[in-house]
Formats: sequence, C-alpha cells, structure tokens
Amino acid sequence: MTVVFVKIMISVLKYCRKFSILIPLLLLMGNAATKTNYASNISMRKKVCIIPIGTIDKEILHNTQKELEDRFNVKIDIGRQLEDPAYAYHKQKKQYHSTKILKRIHKLGLTGYDRILGIADVDLYVPERTFVFGEAVIKKKVAVISLTRLRQKFYDLPEDFTLFKKRIIIEAVHELGHTYGLRHCTNNKCVMFLSSNVSDTDQKGAVLCSNCKTIMEDKRTMTN
Repeated sequence: MTVVFVKIMISVLKYCRKFSILIPLLLLMGNAATKTNYASNISMRKKVCIIPIGTIDKEILHNTQKELEDRFNVKIDIGRQLEDPAYAYHKQKKQYHSTKILKRIHKLGLTGYDRILGIADVDLYVPERTFVFGEAVIKKKVAVISLTRLRQKFYDLPEDFTLFKKRIIIEAVHELGHTYGLRHCTNNKCVMFLSSNVSDTDQKGAVLCSNCKTIMEDKRTMTN
C-alpha cells in the first residue's frame, strides 16, 4: 500500500512540474495574441458608416464598402437604410437638395463613427449649381453621393455596370476626401478635382495627386 502511495505522489509531482512550465508559456502566448489583435485594431480603429438613402442595390453597397476600406484603411459599416428623401424634393427642379439630406444624416447622431457617407439614388442639387454628384460638410464629417448621373442610361447610352461601379468609388472617395479636410484640386487627374460632368469623373479617376496625398497624410497624422 505504501509503495503504491509513493508511486502516485511521484507521478503527481512530475505532473505539477510540467504544469508549472506550461502556465507561464500559455500566459506568454496569450499576451502575444493580445498585442497582435490590439495592433491590428489601432490601424483600423477609425470607422466610417455608409447610410443607404432609400433603396440601394446591395452589390453596390458591399462593393463600395470593400473599396473604401482598402483605400482609406478604415473599418466601414453599412448602416440602417433611411427613408426616401421626399423632404428634400424640389417640385420645380424635380431634384433633391443634397444639403437637406446631409442634415438628416447628421441628425441621426450616430456614435462610434468618425465619418458618415450617405448613398442616394436620386438626382441632387444645391442652389448655386444645376446638379451635384455629391456634397460634404467638412466640420460635421458627413457626405452624400448620388448614383443617378453616374449611370450610362442617364445619358441614353448602353448600361455599363463596371464603369458605373468605378464612378461610384471615384465620387465616394472625393466626398470622403472633403471630410478629411481636403479642398478641390486644380489637377484634373486628381480625385479631388471638381467634376462639372461625368467625363471629368472618368478622366480624373479615384487616386489623390501627390500634393493632396501629402495633405491627407498630414491631416490623418494630426487626428490619430
């Protein structure tokens, strides 16, 4: 009986010795994993919310979400759909006042987001222009874009879905650029160039010029 007891105690001691080594190892692994996750959260801690204004095609929403995440290196969520913007409709113009839509978005009071981008499928205008592809309020960090004039069929041309998606990204980057404090650029190849028509949008593309890129990096560094 005594011999058996001694053997059991030896086995227990060996197990405890192994376990005492295993515990610190597990703690180290846990700390390493925590640091890795925290580091990844730092680079993606800034968040943008896309708000559909009325019904917006889900493929468009998800494509825009992915493209903007890649370009701005931020986490982007798709928020709850808002009602059709009848409150912004101008009967004579048969267009929608974009500033009123921006006010509606801002009133949502969304917390946890640095910027809000609305996407509407209606023709937008501001009083000083016959139409706009989008609008942004720099201080409030809210923006809205319109899909209507980005479609080929608006110009009585055959639909081109690839081109349509490309134009959406260009205008989304442009308006979000404003929320980072970027102004209109005189370089017609820069995404921050003001588009007077859809040809301007096609020509400039979705990339910042070197000057605007430097300004953007400086502003993002200041806000981090």
